[in-house]
Amino acid sequence: MKNHKKVSPKESKTLKILETKYVSIISIILTMVFIFLNSAHLHYKWIKYQETASSEAIQLAKAMESLLPTEYIVELKGSDEDRNTPEYEEIKENLIRLVTITDSTRFAYLIKEKEEILLLVSSEPLDSKEYSTLENICAGEVDSIKKVFTSGETIITSPKKSYLGNWISILVPVFDKSTNQVIAVFGITYPTRDWNLNAWKKMIPEFIGVFFVLLLYISFLYILTQHYRLTELNKKMAIDQALYRGVFEQAPIGIAIMQDKLHATHKGVTGMSINPAYEKIVGRSKKELEKLTWVDMTHPDDLEEDIKKFEQFKKGEISRYTVEKRYIKPDGSIVWANMNISALLGLDDDNSIHLCLIEDISSRKHAEETLKETERRENLIINHLPGLAYRCKNDEDGTMLIVSDGCYELTGYKPENFINNRDLSFIDIISSPYRKKLLKIWDEAIRNKLPYQYEYEITTATNQKKWVVELGEPLYDEDGNVEALEGIILDITERKKFERNLQYISEHDSLTGLYNSQYLEKILKKDIKKDISEKKAIIGINLSTVQLLAANYGFQYTQNLIKKAAEVLNKYTDNKKTLFTTHENRFIFYIKGYLDKEEIFNFSKKIGEALEDLFVMERITGEIAILEIDYEPNVDLDLIFKRLLIAAEKSQNVLEKSFKICFYDEKLEEGVNRERQIREELTEIALDNTAGKLYLQYQPVLDLKTNSICSFEALARIKTEKLGYVPPLEFIPIAEKTKLIIDIGEEIVRIALRFLKKLNEEIDENMTVSINVSTIQLLIPDFSKRLFELIEEAKVRPENVGIEITESFFIADYDDINRIINGLRKKGLEVLIDDFGTGYSSLAREKELNVDCLKIDKYFIDKLFKGTFKKAITSDIISIAHKLGHYAVAEGVEHEEQLQYLKEHNCDRAQGYFISKPLNEESALKFPRNYKNK
Repeated sequence: MKNHKKVSPKESKTLKILETKYVSIISIILTMVFIFLNSAHLHYKWIKYQETASSEAIQLAKAMESLLPTEYIVELKGSDEDRNTPEYEEIKENLIRLVTITDSTRFAYLIKEKEEILLLVSSEPLDSKEYSTLENICAGEVDSIKKVFTSGETIITSPKKSYLGNWISILVPVFDKSTNQVIAVFGITYPTRDWNLNAWKKMIPEFIGVFFVLLLYISFLYILTQHYRLTELNKKMAIDQALYRGVFEQAPIGIAIMQDKLHATHKGVTGMSINPAYEKIVGRSKKELEKLTWVDMTHPDDLEEDIKKFEQFKKGEISRYTVEKRYIKPDGSIVWANMNISALLGLDDDNSIHLCLIEDISSRKHAEETLKETERRENLIINHLPGLAYRCKNDEDGTMLIVSDGCYELTGYKPENFINNRDLSFIDIISSPYRKKLLKIWDEAIRNKLPYQYEYEITTATNQKKWVVELGEPLYDEDGNVEALEGIILDITERKKFERNLQYISEHDSLTGLYNSQYLEKILKKDIKKDISEKKAIIGINLSTVQLLAANYGFQYTQNLIKKAAEVLNKYTDNKKTLFTTHENRFIFYIKGYLDKEEIFNFSKKIGEALEDLFVMERITGEIAILEIDYEPNVDLDLIFKRLLIAAEKSQNVLEKSFKICFYDEKLEEGVNRERQIREELTEIALDNTAGKLYLQYQPVLDLKTNSICSFEALARIKTEKLGYVPPLEFIPIAEKTKLIIDIGEEIVRIALRFLKKLNEEIDENMTVSINVSTIQLLIPDFSKRLFELIEEAKVRPENVGIEITESFFIADYDDINRIINGLRKKGLEVLIDDFGTGYSSLAREKELNVDCLKIDKYFIDKLFKGTFKKAITSDIISIAHKLGHYAVAEGVEHEEQLQYLKEHNCDRAQGYFISKPLNEESALKFPRNYKNK
């Protein structure tokens, strides 16, 4: 199949123009050829007829010449004497007779040549008034006559003009028969007009023939042109038909040819009586429509108007009509349509067949209904608004032009009181501070051609203060000039109250009623940026132990304590000291304009003493941190509060008071940085300890009964390239705070058990190792399970493993810890209470604990010197341990007299530098044997 290149509309138009030009050129060329051929034919015939005429004239002339007696001609002399001779007369009579019998000849004559050309005789009568002379006859023909004499040939002259008119002459030589010499020239003249007329008469048939041929050609050309035009018309008709069909089939509006109330498919008007859009709109096919009238499909409520106009249309009262009506689809649904009925042109005013156009306007109708409903709702809203709608002039008084009925409820004035400022202007009821601002906002809105919004206070007719919000926009004329201002004014008094309440809530603590942290941040951001010499500081008060009472006394109890603290602290506020609640158990004083550090330190002591007096019964302690604030163009509040927390944490190390005071300084910052570095190292150790940064040392424990080493306490140590040696008292709290103690503690247990394995294999299979465990580790749900997994992996006996727990851990989670201890002891592990005597546990609670050993804190051992033995209570602690069924271990033994005291008072075991400092693994494995050999 050939591929035909698609021709664009522009190219098609160009081709049509070229085709038309081509046909015109061809027609012109054919016409020119036809004219040329016919002209050539006529010219040819004309020449032929001229030649024929010349030949006939010559033949005639020769025939006439042959009738002339040559012997008479010879006798003539060409003078007047010849006229009296019989020869002359006879010849003359012959010439006259010849001219008379031949209609075409006008004149005949004889000419003789002697020394000159002589007229012998002519056909004119002698009595002719127009007797020709030689000059008249031969004017312009002398050369031709002489040529005849010399050549002896017959000559036809070209038309010559004389006084008698235009003539054509035929000159025939007259020969002497005896000598065959030209003795004279016989001449016959024809009037040029007659000569040509004869030729034209003979051309008439030719002209007639050419004329008929021309008619045939013109007919042919006309037929050809009409054929071409018909072809073009057919093409245009095909295009028009395609266009019509395309428009008809693809038109977005419905088109139908109607026969009265029926669809014209019954009449077979055209093959295109109903288009697809019509079928789609009415919801029926062409076949279904053949059986229906438009009445059947029209909604009953629209029939009356439609039928009324249709009858007017049929009667010719109107030429067309348009209605908006509803069609009922087969499924019962409704479609709105705009119907246009008009007559079809060319049907002799037969309105029974007419054109019906319908357009689906359901969406528009729905939009109109929605708009109406919206307008109804808007009117309803406007009429019931608790404010007023207005239109006013753009002047200083805001002269009201239109005021809604809501004016009275809002202002207590009726609308007419304000219109044209009859009684007062609306500006008059606006509180003074807001009037100029409102006029300024109007000017800005007009200048920028934008809506405006402003909140202000008004005074009503009853002197009541109300807050309102004005929402409006300028109105402009066609030239861009302001005509008026239009808007609505709403009562927002309740909203303002609500906003004030919200602002109070957002700036105050709900429990204490004091300003909160958000308000503190807002104040600090504003004040710190002020580059003034006024001193500024914040004092943070942290009731750190108050929440510990919640477990025993309940949450509400602690909340009441915090409220009491707020009431006490609030008594110390003034215009330079503002109190804030920043957390449920934290307060901050923001102080400005103090003299020096001593002043704020003394103030801090004063509030600390007040809190101590308040909590004397509850024994609540806390921290007081002081941070002086310098000017900072770029405020970093996070850094400020971070520094305050650092000072609060460090104040916990101060032991003199229940509420410790600490100033923030650079040393504290250095401590924070070191803590961060330790935390980073602990994180690396928790992930991977292959570098050996975490290691253990082992301090021997002496059995005072057998004077032999019976056990070791595993002590964790950290040493890194960056920090060097890090004491346990420094890194253990950090590990616990960051929960890294869980992973690090497991690594400690793993190392300690490997040491125990060697110890049991190389030294004594009954020797034990105790491992310090954090409460965080102990309270992990699977701690016990994981511990015994590690013991099994190390292949040691549980009976040789001890777990040391600090006494202070039992202040919280007592029951859970005791349950875990019971589980460990049932499987053979020893449980030791470390640092006994310095914690918070009571003897009653201590009695309930299922432990094996009490380790007496070094604090009590340090008191054992000569002269102080009687005052020491160390022996009482040993006695208590024994009464509770525990054995006692003394920590921190550094002198021999301390060791002797312990032996005398039946202490079971001891450890300390007097016995041995903590040892590395290799030295620890050698130490038991070496100690025996002392």
